[in-house]
Amino acid sequence: MWEPLLIGGVEKPFAIVNATLAIALVGDLHFYGWLLVAALFHGVMRHLTASDPFLRQIYARYNWQADQYVPWPPVSGLRGRRPVGWGRGLAC
Repeated sequence: MWEPLLIGGVEKPFAIVNATLAIALVGDLHFYGWLLVAALFHGVMRHLTASDPFLRQIYARYNWQADQYVPWPPVSGLRGRRPVGWGRGLAC
């Protein structure tokens, strides 16, 4: 089975973004309050990852799906048009 790579119980992209923001805000701007926010975010993401390790992949796949499913092809589609005189423009 394939399992996502985890850093501290959180998926790698989320952990890297969280650590990068914490280092940038604390190290450069001396915004020490961000450490609490980063720790809280890491805890929430750790809880979500523990409940479903593939949460990010599932959401990414869901995000690419269409908003609604139309089970029939559109009548106004340009693909596969008939030549003139062979029933072009008819909905049959």
